[in-house]
Amino acid sequence: MSRKAIPRTLPPLAKVFSGFAGFSDDNNKQRLLLDELRKAARRLRKQKSQPFYSMRDIAAFFKAPLRTVAIAYEALESEGLFNRVRSSQTQLIGSTDSTQHVVRGVVGIPIWLLSIVISPYTRVLHIGLEERLRKKGFVADMIFFRTGEDCEPDFADRLLRHNLNTLIWHTPHPLSSQVLLAVRDHGVRCITMQPVETQGSSIKPNYLMNWDPAYLALAQSWQRSGIRRVYIPKPTYLPSQCALKNFVKLLDDGGMEVQQTEGNASALFEKVRNQKSAVVAFIDQQGADAFCNEDPWTIAQILKVSRVAFCRGPIRLPYFENRPAEVDIVGFSPLEIADRIVTDLCDPSVHPNHDPYTFDAAYHPQQASNSIKDSL
Repeated sequence: MSRKAIPRTLPPLAKVFSGFAGFSDDNNKQRLLLDELRKAARRLRKQKSQPFYSMRDIAAFFKAPLRTVAIAYEALESEGLFNRVRSSQTQLIGSTDSTQHVVRGVVGIPIWLLSIVISPYTRVLHIGLEERLRKKGFVADMIFFRTGEDCEPDFADRLLRHNLNTLIWHTPHPLSSQVLLAVRDHGVRCITMQPVETQGSSIKPNYLMNWDPAYLALAQSWQRSGIRRVYIPKPTYLPSQCALKNFVKLLDDGGMEVQQTEGNASALFEKVRNQKSAVVAFIDQQGADAFCNEDPWTIAQILKVSRVAFCRGPIRLPYFENRPAEVDIVGFSPLEIADRIVTDLCDPSVHPNHDPYTFDAAYHPQQASNSIKDSL
């Protein structure tokens, strides 16, 4: 059965775009096409919604690729001018049909509950994402999950029940790749960040987290300070175990002896109490939290005889908020990351499958532990 013809009452394209003289080789076709369509939509807008020109007609008139036209239509829908009905038509929204506040889309943000508790970086990042998305007209839907829940097939169903347009997932667990595939297969745009050393996923990340420049600066600083031995409590978080190999190699190249340890804070203290020029380096936040916050008094004793480094970002240390202590920190700027992600999301020229952008971590030596909180 043939599809029913869509009644269109808009003027011919040649009349609406009579001032268009064609694209030159120097023009940004995507931007100019978007500008032309935006101006036309605003001129043609009436009180009631009406069918707009089809994408194929626009592509033929402007001699532009259909994909370029589709991106422009998507941008105008985000601005509240269009309503695209998939495989049917594009409506030019009337002034009486538009909402008072245009919602450009619902953005789901999965958040590991444990990370919210222990990581100042996680809190600042997601607060920053929510604020920036809201200012750009998006609804930020925070979706919390418990340890291991994100790797279960049911988690994909839970995400899809939120009716998301986009998913922003910071460093999803490698075992959650099937969840991402299921969500993407339902038409949800997935934006992910992955550490450089664990990017071998079935889904290409949009952003890479590169720890190595900061680790190199850390190793060089320790070498200059005369550090000769580094104790690393065995990481409990799987992705951090993948990062351990590169970290150890950098320390070895710097002439430092590395010892991986197991046990609790008391056992660690026995190893470092009589050592000179030693440092304790935590390579994962989950393990660091267990050591430092289950037995903070012993960690305070360790800090008196050894340097301590948090090499996967700072953690919350309530015991030291009113006690002097200094720690080395390697981490990222959460607000820089939030700015970049939301800016790219709003830019129609940034294709979802663009080459990953890389964020570089920074090394912060001897930071006051009571100044960490939510500042980094």
